Amino acid sequence: MTNERTFKSGDDMLASMVAQTVERLEFAIAERGRATISVAGGRFPKPFFQALSKAKLDWSKVTITLGDDRWVGLDDDQSNEKLVKDNLLINEAAAATFVSLKTADENPEDAISTVTNRLKNDLSWPMDIVYLGMGDDGHTASLFPSSTPDDLKRGLYPENGELVAAARPTVSPVPRISMTLPALLNARYIGIHITGSSKWSTYETAKNGSVIEDMPVRGLLQQNDVPVDLWWSAENPKG
Repeated sequence: MTNERTFKSGDDMLASMVAQTVERLEFAIAERGRATISVAGGRFPKPFFQALSKAKLDWSKVTITLGDDRWVGLDDDQSNEKLVKDNLLINEAAAATFVSLKTADENPEDAISTVTNRLKNDLSWPMDIVYLGMGDDGHTASLFPSSTPDDLKRGLYPENGELVAAARPTVSPVPRISMTLPALLNARYIGIHITGSSKWSTYETAKNGSVIEDMPVRGLLQQNDVPVDLWWSAENPKG
């Protein structure tokens, strides 16, 4: 069951998300000595990252990773890793550890084993927090309905314990790498952040349908093992 958290103001949603994120990270550190958070790219995360980076907690005990990334150079503005390093791994949060989904391989398909082993070794599982967005087509992370059937199958139902899968959706000009659905669900808490009436309509369609391949976000919404908050505001934060 998804808990719907709705806000008229994007700034109010951002402030609430920051406060709850800090609370969850502090709890994880107190209980287990470390905290792990996976974050998303996109428009909303930038002001969220900037606000979260100023939070006063023991960031040296926090590990940050990404749910997905584009297979581009780390200096490319399309890179989610660049977004995180420029806007989250600053201020107080500069002391956090970052675990990348990228390698020097030319193609994401060649990096699956390396990145899977890296995530297995460098993250504490289950992850404490997983934040994701959702596209108008119902994709989340880089699990796209427009990917080839084989790519989508590997992302949704990996056969050999892979934690990541390559994706080449028709809507993306560049290849991508994404955590698989089982990896995303290996979490204590999941938050999906969206804004605007169009995304709310997509969410309504996703939660009321049944075919995960048509809208991969259903794999998160239609399960009862991990608590999921749907964070929605009518507008983007002004920050």
